[in-house]
Amino acid sequence: MSSKLYIQNRIYNVNDRLIALDLYERIIDWIDKGLLADMKEPYLPFKSTNNTSVDQEVGIFEMDVQALADCSGVVGYFDGWTYDPGCGFEIGCGYAWGYPVNIISTDIFTSSVGDSQDFYHASRLVEHISNFAAVSDLNQEITDYRQRNMDVLERALTVFKNNLIRDFGTPRPAPVPIQSLPVEYDYYLDPNFKYTESGQMLLEKIKSAIQAAGKTCVTGDNQGDIEEDIDRLRKSGQAILLFDAVEPNIDSAVLGGIAYGIGRKPIVYSSNKQRIHMSGRFVCQLNSMNCYSAEKVVESLEELVKVIGE
Repeated sequence: MSSKLYIQNRIYNVNDRLIALDLYERIIDWIDKGLLADMKEPYLPFKSTNNTSVDQEVGIFEMDVQALADCSGVVGYFDGWTYDPGCGFEIGCGYAWGYPVNIISTDIFTSSVGDSQDFYHASRLVEHISNFAAVSDLNQEITDYRQRNMDVLERALTVFKNNLIRDFGTPRPAPVPIQSLPVEYDYYLDPNFKYTESGQMLLEKIKSAIQAAGKTCVTGDNQGDIEEDIDRLRKSGQAILLFDAVEPNIDSAVLGGIAYGIGRKPIVYSSNKQRIHMSGRFVCQLNSMNCYSAEKVVESLEELVKVIGE
């Protein structure tokens, strides 16, 4: 395993690719200045491979997961009202493999779910498992609009750099992965089923199917004690995760990454009929990281019930 950082970031449009490249180049500069001990060139999907030898989704998944396995930390941006679920998988898997996770956010929005009055830039789960450098306040004393926004970015990157130096400024021991625990529940049910009326109805039907099959389940809680909820996942034979949109709740993707990282591939439920056509190469329903890290992707309640009954 290399002392190397894996850069997770949206890379599907030129603006996102340029900001990811800027982060890559800054990390190279910090390495050259000796701020990050024994650190090698970071891995940035698409750039590090030129993306010339892989033309299938499963190939991209395998290539990026191998690259993640060869790294020792995960970094990147979490900005925007929605998040790339592939990035969620990467930070969840990296966390499960014992990597420090360092995230930057300049987002002015915070959000909450359920009845919680706690608001987060990404989510309670994401901010618990990462060093989260969030800076969004504009310095109104700076009159030039561009400079005012660049000031936000530079302050966020300064916090991020200091976090990285704390984690990687001196040689660190090999990562210690978190382990699965003896199974107490057959299934861990995605807490994000709870946050819509349709999701709640689906959740009750899934619970009934599990009970009818003589099996057990526990529903996750991503608004309570996060360590306890991760332990629920670790004590479950398999997670059932809700991916009923092209970009699902980020916690579903993170939980999928953790499940994959501890060696218990999840079941992904996705009745979504939307498809994405990517660069003329393939059509996909889910992000490849979430699709190919799953034990099974089911597209209907009927199909899920059959899987539960097996």
